[in-house]
Amino acid sequence: MIESDISLSTTIPAPAAKMVHIETWGCQMNAADSERMLALLAAQSYQLAPNAESADLVLLNTCHIREKAKHKVLSRLGVLKEIKERRPGMTIAVAGCVAQAEGSRLLKAAPQIDVLLGPGKIDELPRLLREHDASGKRAQAIGFHRHAPDPTPNLEAAPAVAPPTLTGKHEVSRYVNIQQGCNNYCTFCVVPFTRGRELSRPAAEILAESAALVAAGARELTLLGQNVNSYGSDLTTKPSFASLLRSVAALPGLERLRFTTSNPHDFTEELAELFATQPRLGRYLHLPVQSGSDSMLLRMQRKVTVASYLERIDWLRRALPDIALSTDLIVGFPGETDAEFADTMRLVEQVRFGFAFMFKYSPRKNTPAARYANQVEEKVKEDRLAQLMRLQDRITTEIHAAEIGLVRPVLFHYESSKNPGQYYGRTDHFRLVRVTSAYPLTGQVHQVRISSGNKVGLIGDLVD
Repeated sequence: MIESDISLSTTIPAPAAKMVHIETWGCQMNAADSERMLALLAAQSYQLAPNAESADLVLLNTCHIREKAKHKVLSRLGVLKEIKERRPGMTIAVAGCVAQAEGSRLLKAAPQIDVLLGPGKIDELPRLLREHDASGKRAQAIGFHRHAPDPTPNLEAAPAVAPPTLTGKHEVSRYVNIQQGCNNYCTFCVVPFTRGRELSRPAAEILAESAALVAAGARELTLLGQNVNSYGSDLTTKPSFASLLRSVAALPGLERLRFTTSNPHDFTEELAELFATQPRLGRYLHLPVQSGSDSMLLRMQRKVTVASYLERIDWLRRALPDIALSTDLIVGFPGETDAEFADTMRLVEQVRFGFAFMFKYSPRKNTPAARYANQVEEKVKEDRLAQLMRLQDRITTEIHAAEIGLVRPVLFHYESSKNPGQYYGRTDHFRLVRVTSAYPLTGQVHQVRISSGNKVGLIGDLVD
């Protein structure tokens, strides 16, 4: 249809949508926070930009867990400063744990920052952007929200769910934050200083967001918290995490439900038994241990012993004998001896984790371990990490080899962008599987016969 000249001349063009480019570093909590901010921006008519160069707003959601986190942020800000000089209207916002930890020091080091907000203040992002746009001055919100012991859930407004066009991702697997902060104060960890003390969301609010995500196409949800096991302990009614899991697992249309991270010291037998009665929980759990030495666990202030950790593994394997487990491990913690490191190697061999996130210890500002005198030499840490990785690679390869010939249900998450027709998904045991198919598989569950595997994942063929 051809429009007349009159209609063209009298049409008032709609204002151009603002474009946002977001870069997310760090943990799953940060990924969920980024989705939350994108959902808030979607309500302000923002659309996703393909890169920073074409964006009106560049948002860095930062992580403070890794060494030299501030330097990484400053390096990226240096590049953005050059882009902003070419595009003066661009707004630069820094969110996340580096923003919280560094605050005014970061603003002083990087004057190109327009908006600064900590992870406890992400809901204030639209207000901060409006303030900056109106005044041209920096806007910031740092600190931690506190609520009454039992906050009233806000169920009148639709949950903020970022649409696929804004996240740039498929909706098959989504995160739901159920809790912020941590009360454990492990001596190596900066989380209590960047995310504050534990703050649980009302269960009704979590359930509403989860239902909205499933309605938007999610087949798998992961409930997130620094220590999900203690969910609700800060609320007067003390709702149990197990009851929350049952409620979310009952949502129609949900295929799988996962949760992370669990601190083993308050992981309960009731939680372990849920894996036997709630099939949507799958057959996998991430349970960080950090070390296989009681003396190291004491210095780390983990509030757990090797024996109590193994007791929890026993609960899980009694409930579900073939449950797959993963963990976090730190080598070279201050004072770690060869014998204590050998204890960690023995524990890994005994439990036979499916995979592990392994790190060299590095000091974090404000943490007690950073002040310990007996820091381990870097070369020793590197050697120990290499030994541990070789051991875990062998175990993972052996576990994957035992899968060959078996048929497993696989929930397919995405199609390879580099190799169309190759689809990737995960089994109930959270093992990565690649399948070649002429038909679209994303978002579907199919039975797959495993044909080969290595330390990275499995390869299979559709049998249904």
